[in-house]
Amino acid sequence: MDFFRDDRVLPLYLHLFTVMRLSHFAILVAILCLVAGEASAVQEMKPPFGMTWGASQKSVEKILLGTKAKIVGRKDLKGRTAVEVEGIPQKHLLKALFYFDSDALSEIELQYGCAEWDSARSNDFWDGAKNNIDSKYGDGRLVANEKTRENDIKQSLTGYQWAQAYMSLRLFLYTAEKDSDFLQRVSLHYKQM
Repeated sequence: MDFFRDDRVLPLYLHLFTVMRLSHFAILVAILCLVAGEASAVQEMKPPFGMTWGASQKSVEKILLGTKAKIVGRKDLKGRTAVEVEGIPQKHLLKALFYFDSDALSEIELQYGCAEWDSARSNDFWDGAKNNIDSKYGDGRLVANEKTRENDIKQSLTGYQWAQAYMSLRLFLYTAEKDSDFLQRVSLHYKQM
């Protein structure tokens, strides 16, 4: 009996070949679904408070004053204007700085802290903020990890960055200690790229 001429073998071979192709196809579809799920897990970064990049200083100030926030200062910084704001209703937000290049919003810095916080509470806030941002935008990249000592003041700065096509977000933890005095600040920097 000639194996290749047997009419029963060819349909069996074609059936096995089809099953193998379907199983490869199913594996490929499963991999694509996993990759698509990972990609959709990363959210789009947006400026805080519903702001839009490029908004004029006047329009941003109008929005801020509508929230009962107070503009406590303005500074010109080599072609940039910084507007310092306090009283934005957000828990532990001490102040915000809005930066404008040629009257167009280009960066927002949010500074968090609390006078009653000790080192452990500040670190908990920092860890919570970092974990929250990691869950939205993927793992951040370490951009600063410095420790210095100047005039009996121990200082440290740790920072992470997340970036997307048109903006970046940086999270910093700044610590300063001298004797029994202790200061820690957590800051978020949203910046148009």
